[in-house]
Amino acid sequence: MNTSTKPKVLYLDDVQENLDSFNASFRRDFDIFVSNNPTEAYHIIDIEQIEIVVTDQRMPGMSGVEFLETVARDYPHVQRILLSGYSDFISAVEAVNKGKVYRIIAKPLNVQEIKDLIHEAWSSFKTSLEKDRLIAQLERQNKQFEFMLRQKLLS
Repeated sequence: MNTSTKPKVLYLDDVQENLDSFNASFRRDFDIFVSNNPTEAYHIIDIEQIEIVVTDQRMPGMSGVEFLETVARDYPHVQRILLSGYSDFISAVEAVNKGKVYRIIAKPLNVQEIKDLIHEAWSSFKTSLEKDRLIAQLERQNKQFEFMLRQKLLS
């Protein structure tokens, strides 16, 4: 888990101006990584241990939902946020069902709303990791108790 005091956020968008604007708006508050290429973005998630992914829905080659679907499969703890400039109900349903998104945000972006949302998503990310850690701890303890019980029953 990231011990940084700032969340690691990846923003994927095919428009360079949007990437530059996102980086300029949020670089003081978060560790920002940007990409205009889904393959590169996926690599960044792994290398940089990204905690939150923000992606545009409409991109050539791969939609934001398709990208988030692969992220959800391979990095289930990473929180996923979809940006859409279109009020497309079908995309929103796909995002929830396939990409397991944390939130869907309509463009144009409200800087304070995005900041608040990223902080919420980071909290959710940390809670998800802690829950899994506690479950693993309980499973280990259960195995130990079962072993001790078997030993007691055998003696």
